[in-house]
Amino acid sequence: FVDTAFGYGNEKGVGLAIRDCWNKPREELFVMTKIPGGLSKLEAWAAHKQNLMLLQLDYVDHLMTHYPSDWDGSKASPSLRQEEWLALEAIYEAGEARSIGISHYCTQHIQDILDIATVPPSVNQVEYHVGSQDVDDVMETCRKERITFMSFSPLCGPCDYEAQDSLVTGKLVTSIGQKHGKSGSQVSLRFIVQQAMKEGSYVGPVIPKSNNMKHILSN
Repeated sequence: FVDTAFGYGNEKGVGLAIRDCWNKPREELFVMTKIPGGLSKLEAWAAHKQNLMLLQLDYVDHLMTHYPSDWDGSKASPSLRQEEWLALEAIYEAGEARSIGISHYCTQHIQDILDIATVPPSVNQVEYHVGSQDVDDVMETCRKERITFMSFSPLCGPCDYEAQDSLVTGKLVTSIGQKHGKSGSQVSLRFIVQQAMKEGSYVGPVIPKSNNMKHILSN
């Protein structure tokens, strides 16, 4: 499983790694990527084609719109979200994305899409971790609409916090981990995985980020 995005600036490297290092069937590798939000239909197609070129792939397994607007919010409206979503549907119908989804979408943004979608989003990727609240009832909305709620930053990478509140080495998660022979980060990830294991839950995969092999294996 590879989670990347045009906005991360690493798709070229990911594509090279797949080309040079992946020696199993393509079907055994799941590549998720994203195009920026706030795009017209033509811009969305162009961004997608750029993704494929950088990744050196004929298709991706999952394609998301990265944000309900552009990053500074200057291109933000229900009609623009709907136009971009219809472009994702066309990419899906063309076989160049095996599934499609959204990221950073709140309840109203999701409704904007559902109002016109013929292919509903399969995933909504949202920052979620120990201490998070169900802001705007988006988790409940995903459950009701059968959209998998995927957690990014499950260890609160971009958060501002006191050292004692760290989800990797903080007091709460390490004290729990000591009782079970686990690390603080494993406790934090299990918090979300446990929710995903509940019957009927639409909380889905956890995607921690690390470039440290020891941490990757631990996660």
